[in-house]
Amino acid sequence: MASQIQPALPARPVLGLALLLVVLATLAERAFGLHDAQYVAAAAYLAFVLGCLHRLGRREAVLLSVAALLTALAILWQDDPLAILLQGLDTATYMATFLLTLGMLRTAAATSPAVLECGIYLTQQPPGRRYAALHVGGHLLGLLLNFGVLNLLGPMIRRGVESGDPALAEIREQRQISAVLRGFPTILLWSPATITQALMISLLPGVDAARLLTLGLVLTLIMLGVGWLEDRVRWHKFQRARAHIKRPPPPPAPWRAFGGMAFICLALAGSVVLVKLALDIPIVPALITAIPCVVLVWIVLQNTGQGLGTAIAAAGQRLSQIVTMSFPNASPETLTLSSSAFIGVLVAALLPPELVAAAIRPLEDQPLLLLAIIIAIVPLASQIAFNPIISVVVLGGALIRVPGLPVEPTILALALASGWMLALPGSPFSIPCLILGRLLNRPGTQISWRWNGVYTLMAYATVLGFIGCARLL
Repeated sequence: MASQIQPALPARPVLGLALLLVVLATLAERAFGLHDAQYVAAAAYLAFVLGCLHRLGRREAVLLSVAALLTALAILWQDDPLAILLQGLDTATYMATFLLTLGMLRTAAATSPAVLECGIYLTQQPPGRRYAALHVGGHLLGLLLNFGVLNLLGPMIRRGVESGDPALAEIREQRQISAVLRGFPTILLWSPATITQALMISLLPGVDAARLLTLGLVLTLIMLGVGWLEDRVRWHKFQRARAHIKRPPPPPAPWRAFGGMAFICLALAGSVVLVKLALDIPIVPALITAIPCVVLVWIVLQNTGQGLGTAIAAAGQRLSQIVTMSFPNASPETLTLSSSAFIGVLVAALLPPELVAAAIRPLEDQPLLLLAIIIAIVPLASQIAFNPIISVVVLGGALIRVPGLPVEPTILALALASGWMLALPGSPFSIPCLILGRLLNRPGTQISWRWNGVYTLMAYATVLGFIGCARLL
């Protein structure tokens, strides 16, 4: 079970202000080219870490201990340890900023009536199209809510199955939860609003962002088909046996809610494009710069019924709550992801390039086998609670330094993102399985291995075949 940092009440505003400074300094560096701001971000991040030390959970304590050990090794072994440590801190603050700005988006979405209406509609679909609805709905809502989509749809699914036939509750819960759990992680394959894509572009020089997005979108659609096929084959006899049962008609589509969601998504996409063109920066820094502006407008729109002045005041109050409450509450996830990124950078830097080159030399003439191993490492490592972000940073950082690597950066990025995607439904230690396990009171092994083990194997074979074909394009 994931551990929690529980800072004492007086420390919460301090943590919030430290994280706010991390966000502002990182934006100044990444969006506005003020390179010296990275030192401010690093100092604020270290202040945040110090503020968490007195109430660390087990997970965070282990990660910080590993980070401290690697820091000592870098100082002892590297010719220029300061440069490596600054690179690690720069990556850590970047990941922290990305997570915190995404959290702002989730905070606004959590109070949106449109998001709630869409969630209710998805969970009340008839069996014939329920899988596709929940898979696609979990995917689309995940773009705004991230892991929050599991907290939204999980309880809705549980309430829905408990109100129906008790004999069917287990099967209905398995099918619906599995659909969401398979659809949500596919955002990692293409969406710039995910840590995975941000990390790929930052970690692997030479990645073609447009090609990566296109290939990821195509693979996302294929994953929908793979999951739907597994669901239909597994439950084919069960569905035929109950085909004669009359069911109530599905609820009418909440078109106004759909329109509101579409407007927010278009506003976010348009804002990102405008920021990118205006500042001439990559897509991910443009995204984390645009999100706070979109969140502000979204909160104002949610309160316009009370008058413009009241709506603006409500937005200001919510932003204050984000800094003083939401940021500190996100300390466990922030520290976990940022310290994992720091660890990954240092491990990759400490690994001798010649050692990595020697390990893959026998596979130079078999790039497909090399890709098969790369894709498999991330979900396999996650089976022993190894954070995917560490696996991805270590693999990407080590492989990109190998001269003559037989895999181009864009394909390598897609392979690593695919491995990360497979780890989420396939590992009992993944964050989604831990969240759903708590919500449903079920062990992670049941949700991952028993419910989604066959799907994960099918998805792995599909991903490998697709990436093998993509290499030839």
